[in-house]
Amino acid sequence: MQKRRVLWLLCMAGLSLVLYTIVVSRAQSRTDVIFGGVEGAYVQSNGAAFYDPNTVPTPEPTEDIWPQIDINLTQYSMVNEDNLLSPRYTPDVDVISTTSYMLFSTVAMPSLDALIEDMQNHGFNVYVAGAYRSYSYQETLFNGKATQIALGMGIPDGDNMYMDPRYQDAVAEAKTITAFPGASEHQLGLAVDLMDRPYNKLIYDNMNHAFFEYLDSICANYGFIKRYPTRKLLLTGWDEPWHYRYVGQEAAKFIMDNGICYEEFYAHYVPDFRY
Repeated sequence: MQKRRVLWLLCMAGLSLVLYTIVVSRAQSRTDVIFGGVEGAYVQSNGAAFYDPNTVPTPEPTEDIWPQIDINLTQYSMVNEDNLLSPRYTPDVDVISTTSYMLFSTVAMPSLDALIEDMQNHGFNVYVAGAYRSYSYQETLFNGKATQIALGMGIPDGDNMYMDPRYQDAVAEAKTITAFPGASEHQLGLAVDLMDRPYNKLIYDNMNHAFFEYLDSICANYGFIKRYPTRKLLLTGWDEPWHYRYVGQEAAKFIMDNGICYEEFYAHYVPDFRY
């Protein structure tokens, strides 16, 4: 009986020694773990490491990178068919130095002059195809386009043309071609249409893309943005890649660097704005 007891104790001691050896051996061992799935790419690990995501501190809120601006300033005005300028709105304008009669805001004129000079210094001719337009001038343009469309629809010319029910269809079509009076940024005096030369038809694919590539790369330095890029047509409602708008350097850099259109920028500051 005594011998069996001694034998059992010796067995337990041996088993304990074996278990102790295994534990120590595993604690000191290193395991090869495939990293990234690339053949031959291994890292050394002492074993699988797990962590509870709930123990990781929550990061501080992302810093607000949007410019700190007063969206109510004139240079940030949203002008479109839903945000019309008054017929009485007339900015302070002066003649653009590289033109004989084109007008632009006196406040932003130094920036436009500097932009044009930069383009010229890099070998580009700059043609100002459009700048400030008064409400009355825009009204004349729009009515002329609507009348042209109405005549094409077979509506007789004359004082009664406007009474024809079909004329409203002509007006609706004209709105897709020419801005409605009060809906044009040109009335702000802060918008210009820039090209390398006059074009009989405004087809962007046929224009000098080297001109626009360079212009797009520098315009924000002078406070301008490409206002109606083709890829943003569904948001802006217009496809006019030659139309540039002054919004100031801070806003322009943010818009151009982030590839957004002005509607997207404006909506950040005016939550109830819809486009």
